[in-house]
Amino acid sequence: MKPAAILDIGSSKVVCLSGSVLDKGGIVVHGAGVSGCDGYLEDTFLDKQSLHDAIVDAVQKAEQESHTRIRDIALTVPASFSKLVLSDMTMTLGDRARVVDPADVDRLIELSFRKVETPSGHVLMHSTPVFFLVDGVSSSELPQGVVTEEISGLIAHMFVREDYIETIQNALDDLGIEISMCISAALGEATMLIPEEERVRPAVLIDVGYRQTDICVIENAALTGIASIPMGGYQFASDLAFGLEVTQQSAEQAKRRFVFSLDYGDKTEILRSETASKRVENRTIAYIIEARANDLASHIREELDRMQVNLESRPIVYLSGGGLLMMRGSLDFLKKALGFPIKRDMPWTPRLSSPNYCSAFGALNFVLRANRTEERPEQQQKPDEKNFFQKLKDFFTK
Repeated sequence: MKPAAILDIGSSKVVCLSGSVLDKGGIVVHGAGVSGCDGYLEDTFLDKQSLHDAIVDAVQKAEQESHTRIRDIALTVPASFSKLVLSDMTMTLGDRARVVDPADVDRLIELSFRKVETPSGHVLMHSTPVFFLVDGVSSSELPQGVVTEEISGLIAHMFVREDYIETIQNALDDLGIEISMCISAALGEATMLIPEEERVRPAVLIDVGYRQTDICVIENAALTGIASIPMGGYQFASDLAFGLEVTQQSAEQAKRRFVFSLDYGDKTEILRSETASKRVENRTIAYIIEARANDLASHIREELDRMQVNLESRPIVYLSGGGLLMMRGSLDFLKKALGFPIKRDMPWTPRLSSPNYCSAFGALNFVLRANRTEERPEQQQKPDEKNFFQKLKDFFTK
């Protein structure tokens, strides 16, 4: 199978992965490139030149390691640069009942899209069915082969900002690389981390990055809610730098050493920089970090309420991203602060095995599995691949 390459744009780094699918279903990474940069906050790039240089550097590293030239690449789209619109549609098949065929499903999705007003400055990224309704029965399965008079469905249409694509393409032009498709970073990550059986009812993914926290609600194989909070690991260190009057670098080091809910007593710590050092009480560090963590938890609950997530139904919730999970004890702290159980389940990888690479691996997994399903004849597809990926009627755009 032809290898695929993805480019993941984060709030503090760029990741490029090149890989392929093994015969037994696993994924092998042929090349990886990671480059730090001044990424984005909310929907604004902080330094486009820094981003440009990081993209070129990450792609070249992946090419050098894989010993291959990347000609086209799949681009992830962060929540800040995307919009989600849900649209339902009912379509009559004719004067009498007949068998539903794939063209009918495509037509239903197309009609659903026509009802939607494209957000200003955006283009369609992909359209994914949430569920179908046939003769009063709701199902995530494609209603192909069913005999009925009409079909209905709820379709999730994901849009990407045009200037986001233009900014990334400008950097890739220097390398002679074309963007082949755009993928919602949240969708790729959620479908990798959250098992399909847990997505039968809405599940939640919370990705706490360096400068931003993205929240998505996923049902079956589609996103039904997405939100961003301009808060992440950077803000923890920034609070420490301001409150303790130390450099950002010293504060970042103290953040990384911190352990949530640990009784530090009267212990102190020396924070060093290139020009000075300062002794501070560990309980002061704990007070600042835990205050920011509680603030983040409060914002997460507000967004979940806004997206009408029924927390009383105990939805499956996963946590990813390096902004919080890289801090020891953070998962248990956030569970208590939010008041509901949270899972973390980053699949093991021989390299880059860290929650801050979930988004990149999610995108690579998504592209490779989808490509494999398209290339293999239907009768040769494994049941799990067919069940998931044939639900995705995606219209990818550059």
